[in-house]
Parts: sequence; structure tokens; C-alpha cells
Amino acid sequence: MTLPSQRADAPARGAPFDAIFIGSGIGSLGAAAVLARHGLKVLVLERHSVAGGMTHTFQRKGYEWDVGVHCLGKLHDPDAPLRRVFDFVTDGALGWARMDRVYDRLVFDDQRYDFVTGAEAFEAELGRAFPAERKAIATYLKLLRGVERASQRYFIQHVLPRWLTPLTYPALGWPFRRHSNRTTRDVLRSLTSDSRLLGVLTGQWGNYALPPGDSSFAMHALMAEYYLEGGCYPVGGAASILGHIAPVITRAGGQVRVRAEVKEILVRDGRALGVRLVSGEELLARHVVSGAGAAQTLGVLLPEAWRPPEAVRALQRIPQSIGHLGLYLGLRGTPEEVGLPATNVWVHAGYDHDANLRAFRADASAPLPVVYLSSSSARDPSWAQRHPGRSTLTALCPVPYSWFEKWEGTRWHRRGPEYEALKAQLSERLLSVVFAQFPRLRGRVEHQELSTPLSTAHFSNRLQGSIYGLEHSPERFRQPWLRSRLPIRDLLLVGQDAVSVGVGASLMSGVLAASVILRRNVLGDIVRQSSSLRAA
Repeated sequence: MTLPSQRADAPARGAPFDAIFIGSGIGSLGAAAVLARHGLKVLVLERHSVAGGMTHTFQRKGYEWDVGVHCLGKLHDPDAPLRRVFDFVTDGALGWARMDRVYDRLVFDDQRYDFVTGAEAFEAELGRAFPAERKAIATYLKLLRGVERASQRYFIQHVLPRWLTPLTYPALGWPFRRHSNRTTRDVLRSLTSDSRLLGVLTGQWGNYALPPGDSSFAMHALMAEYYLEGGCYPVGGAASILGHIAPVITRAGGQVRVRAEVKEILVRDGRALGVRLVSGEELLARHVVSGAGAAQTLGVLLPEAWRPPEAVRALQRIPQSIGHLGLYLGLRGTPEEVGLPATNVWVHAGYDHDANLRAFRADASAPLPVVYLSSSSARDPSWAQRHPGRSTLTALCPVPYSWFEKWEGTRWHRRGPEYEALKAQLSERLLSVVFAQFPRLRGRVEHQELSTPLSTAHFSNRLQGSIYGLEHSPERFRQPWLRSRLPIRDLLLVGQDAVSVGVGASLMSGVLAASVILRRNVLGDIVRQSSSLRAA
């Protein structure tokens, strides 16, 4: 399918690049790899010293941790569209390891609940825990599939010309917005009055960082449906994603530059024509693709005269998502020796997630609302070769940026004793959760360090240290301007603000951006090409 668009063969005068990407997250990398494979000249710019965005890893004393890739869905099937896209942008070199049959375990004070691989098994397992709610559970699963189908038409709008929005937004978007306009709690309360079941069904709310009373049900449904067939992890760790995409870009003549921070997007006559770096260097391109988030792109990087008023007003109404604490543990002993599973473990303060988070926001001494425990060492089959006799565990917990705001402007590792004391206190609280779930880890911790929202802001340039960009509330999905094509001509958006949260969704945002630039249905091309190769 060829998409109507501006002329793709009319480059800016003197522009040496077909596309410049701001940020090197998976949305930027994926789109750059697609364009590179189509013969376009691309440049990916990353302000950090390491590319990859939230897919990168960091090392300490012989250990390594991922910062954002803990579990991906829909990759076990080689014929699934997301898997085919990953295969395309990595030239088939990236392998995937299936996680345990129980991909998520939800822990409450009175009971544990396992989310098991496969929709039928999931339904049966939950039905055994809530036998009186079997009908509600079955209806819930039907809703998840319905939202996923409706989302396909909704996101098609992103690649169509903006002048078609008055026609396409109502026609293509309405089936999806029926779900996105309601909160998760509102929808689930229409299915069941069992507060425990509601708490279990929304027990993965940390995956989109918004409790059920505030989150859009469409966001919840997309995430829950995404994991129904279980989880996968990249063989070689999260860094292998960049390790296999970057060569696809560079072999085709593209570039990935680190320590190259963009200060401003260059605009002339309503059209993006390049970027100016903090160093003063100016680089021109036919298209500018931002993976820096909607607020950063439209509210900071765009010259003030070109900031679209509708978007600026909307961004004032949509907060950034909450920040998080990340406790990174290096452990003596293999995952088998210390008892670490490949399963994600969610430890909740109670079944009412909204109340738990409100209490914690108001009082730092309140119970931690949810702690997410994840071990990349337990799910990566290549870990033992790279780090023999060692394991890692990451503990994540949502936390408001306001607690750390007074240290804005201070330097990493130079924030002072009060900040370090607060970190030590929070680390001990997270450690107590870790040891309660995995008592065999006591005495085996060789390294530990804690990140805060300031760490996220420093390393990933996220406004207020947000974990998932804009909050995925009903209001966020009511914005017709928030899409791949931004109001400035030849300026595109990729990443979590463009589609939804997660590595898979961000990669698909890159496919949408590449479709706009190439004026082709890139996903359709990839699926057809993969089918032809398998048939041959």
C-alpha cells in the first residue's frame, strides 16, 4: 500500500541526510534500520555516552543490569508481526528466550496469584482462584482482544496526512476510543464487584505506571493482551538489541553518534529541516524524527514561535508519568544456587492500588505500593557464559519526582549527604521486600546501588524522571495531534508517546514513522517478505 503524503523525493536543499533521529531508543533505532535497509541515509543522535535508550545495560564489578527490558511479549512466534519486525531490523541475528510458564506472580499479604502462559490457561488459573467470577474473567479476556483489534485501525491514523484528521479521527478512532475514554477501574467494575479480582487483574499496573482509577482501560488492555502468551527475553541481554540493530544501520552507510545532544530543532516556513547540537553544529535532513517525547520535543526542542498552541495547551493538562526507584543487586551464586526464577514478581501492599499509591505519595513511610522484582540473569541463557557464578536482581518501585525535586541541578554522585541518606533508607526498605521473597539471597549481595527519578532524568533526559513519558490516561488518548506526524511538517514522533508504553510498542512507532517517510505500508512489506522467504 502506498500512503498519500508530501513529496518524498523533494529533499531540503543541501541536506546530507534523509532522516535525523533525536535519541537512540528502540523507536529511533527501529525506524533508522528500516530506512537504512531501504537505501536512505540516516543519522541517530544520542546525548548519553551509550546508545540504546531504555534498552541499554550498565556494568559494575563484573555484573550487568538492564534498565528497561525486563520482559517482552509476542516474540515467541516467528510469524507474529512484532517478531518479524525485530527480525527485519536485526537481520535475523537477535535470538529470544522463552520465560517460565508463569510469567508474572502477584503477591498479596493473604495469597499469591500466577499469570500463566496462554489465554485459556490464564482463564482457567484465575477461574480456580475466583470460581464465582468465571463469567467476568471470560468477558474481560474478550474485551482485551477487542481493544487490540480496535487499536490497529486507531494507529493507522498516525501515518495518514494531518489534513485527513477531521475524517479519519472519528471514523477510524471511535472503536478504540470507546475503551480509551474510560478508566480501567470503571470498566472492570462493570464486570465484577469483587475488589480482590479487580486488584489481581490490575496487578501489572506498574507496566504503565498508572493505577486503575487513573489509567485508560485501552492502555491496560493493550498491555495485558500483549503478555497473554507469555514473555521472552533477548539472548545476550538487553544490550544485544542495539548490538544487532546498529550494524544494520552502519552497514548501509548510516551513523549512530553518542555524546551528541540536540539543543534545538531547526524550522523554516513551518517545516523541520534539521537540528542544532549543544556544540553549535547544525545538521540538515529531509526529515527529523524525535524519540525525546512529546513534551520535550514540542515544548523544549522546537523554537517557541513554532510550538503548536493546541499541543502546548494539552501538554499542560497531561502530566508526565511517575518516576521510579531502581535497586540493582549483584549476587554471588548462579540463579539456580540463589533461587531466582525467570518469573516477574509483583509484591503489592494491598488490593486497592489507587489507595496504596495515594498513601505513599502523601507519606513516604507508608507501605511501598508495589515492588517489581526481575532477574535478567535467570532468563538469559547466555548469562552463565558471560558472568559465571553470579546473578543479578532488580527491584523497581514507583515514586513521585517531587520527593527529589530540591536536588534538581545537582550533579550525579555529588548530590550531598541528605540525598544519600534518603537513598540508603529507601534501599533498605526495598531490600526487606527482596529478602522476604527470596530469603536465600541474604549474605550473597556483593554490589547494590539505587537509582531515583533524578538518575532517569540524568541518563535518559526524561522530564521529571518519568518512566513512561506522558501519563496514559483517558485524556492522553483524546489528543488527535498526538501521533507519528506532528503539527510541524517533516517532524515525526517515535517512542512511548507516539503509540503506547513498552519496547514492542515503541518499535512499532518506528515502523509507523518509516511508513510515513517511505510512503509505504512498511509492516505489510515486512510480513509479506517474511512469508515469501519462508515459502521459498
